[in-house]
Amino acid sequence: MTEFLRCPTHRYDDPLALVWIACAERVGFRIERTPHAYASTDGRGTIFIGTDDILDPDDSLAQMILHELCHALVEGEAGERQVDWGLVGSGGRNPWREHACLRLQAYLADSVGLRDFFAPTTDFRVSFWESLPADPFTASPKEGGRRERSCVAARLAAWRASQHRWAPHLDEALAASAAIAALVPRVKHNANAGPDACGESAMPSLWTKAAEPPARHPAGHAPIAAYHSGRGCSGCAWAFVERRGLRCRHAPVVRLPNDAPACSRFEPADELDCLTCGACCREAYDSVEISKREPVIKRHPTLVIIHDARSKLRRHGSRCAALSGGGTSTESYACVIYDDRPRTCRDFTRGSGNCLDARRRVGLSL
Repeated sequence: MTEFLRCPTHRYDDPLALVWIACAERVGFRIERTPHAYASTDGRGTIFIGTDDILDPDDSLAQMILHELCHALVEGEAGERQVDWGLVGSGGRNPWREHACLRLQAYLADSVGLRDFFAPTTDFRVSFWESLPADPFTASPKEGGRRERSCVAARLAAWRASQHRWAPHLDEALAASAAIAALVPRVKHNANAGPDACGESAMPSLWTKAAEPPARHPAGHAPIAAYHSGRGCSGCAWAFVERRGLRCRHAPVVRLPNDAPACSRFEPADELDCLTCGACCREAYDSVEISKREPVIKRHPTLVIIHDARSKLRRHGSRCAALSGGGTSTESYACVIYDDRPRTCRDFTRGSGNCLDARRRVGLSL
């Protein structure tokens, strides 16, 4: 009897992994597997992920890629040009950047019901991830609340994730992940699983950690947030009334029902506070123009720059020179020339579209 050697012409790939490899490529990264690292980057666009034999049973290539993309979003384009996002040697001594990455990862995964499924498998899972509140962008008042460093960095990263380079590809990958999860049977145990390092002989499938995606908000821009239960759009800083209808600045063309529930971007209008914000006087904007008749020119000449017959307030680094405070996440801000502040500042209204845009730019709002 003649024996024939069959030569395979295709290989099987995990569809979820393909989804996230494609997402990474579309935002500008290459994914390479390596037996020499758990996860690493070269600062030139390549993300290295460990081969299957060095990963834990609850690692998934998809989660690993999502985690590294969250690092890219937290560190920004400058971090993309550094080996390992510029985090080499800093994680243990100053872990706030890793915390920011995990807060963002929880926020993105939550949007499709996959927060538990996409949980990290590093030591931070026990030390940080599992203690995150339902709203991943909040910290205790003692830690600084909304102004806690990793919360601010995570919100800035979420703002970057909403930009053109990232948003369509992240949204597509997250939606595809949820669609795949919805089709996978919730098998409790894997009959082929052998003993692992923790002594378990038949671990539950990671797919059992997938949950139903939360309902989308009527405006369509975010899911309804269970952790804001009892709150609604009518009390949100992003809401406004136009032609007798309630609307949201995130989706202004949609008229909302008066009882529309709060979404994951909800921000209580009654809690906006200039003294804990200072966004409009910081890096959100880079100059304040002053007219020739403004009293600040004569009363505070050291704070004024005159160039080409145009006057503006002097800046110290990324903030207005007249802004004081804010040195820590619990210290209030103040304007040292408040009574003489220029008209530009007087016309800037708390809770306006420009105010909220400034807050997004400094990581205080979503």
